[in-house]
Amino acid sequence: MYNIAFIYEEKGEYAPREGYPFIKRNNIAAIITCQNEYLLLQFNNVNYSKSLVTGGIEQGEDRITAVRREVIEETGYKDIESIEPVDCVNISKFFVEHKGENREAIYYPYLVRLHSKNKGTIDEAELAEHECVWVPEAELDSIDIFANHRQMIQASKKQVQPLTLKDVKTNN
Repeated sequence: MYNIAFIYEEKGEYAPREGYPFIKRNNIAAIITCQNEYLLLQFNNVNYSKSLVTGGIEQGEDRITAVRREVIEETGYKDIESIEPVDCVNISKFFVEHKGENREAIYYPYLVRLHSKNKGTIDEAELAEHECVWVPEAELDSIDIFANHRQMIQASKKQVQPLTLKDVKTNN
């Protein structure tokens, strides 16, 4: 089902660094939308670009469970309408400053639609690390976001959106 859409190696300040180990991880990337806006993370203590919600897939955990867990842990949003896979895989190599390691990350992106922006509580450690920023879809192109995250958002927009029962007209 998944196509490798792109392989990405960061350049500049996020480029892999010599002398640091490469940690390989399978990750999800949650492209969260609600009311024609996209949710991005803005990190507080490091000079990162804005980011999608991402996180590792735990041992024995399926990807949908990982998406749901990461969205709730990192954002507090629980009112999830749908979680749909995006038909691509992103392999990225980069340096994770706040963890002091290089990563070779395989990202499985998912489009997450929220019913509402009703928010639960977030763990203090997550609050200290980043804040949630809602960006109108029309402003996405002007936002400083990781290049590979931008490409995953673009891939999600190219997918055919599933029909719902209200979209289907019947002759009855």
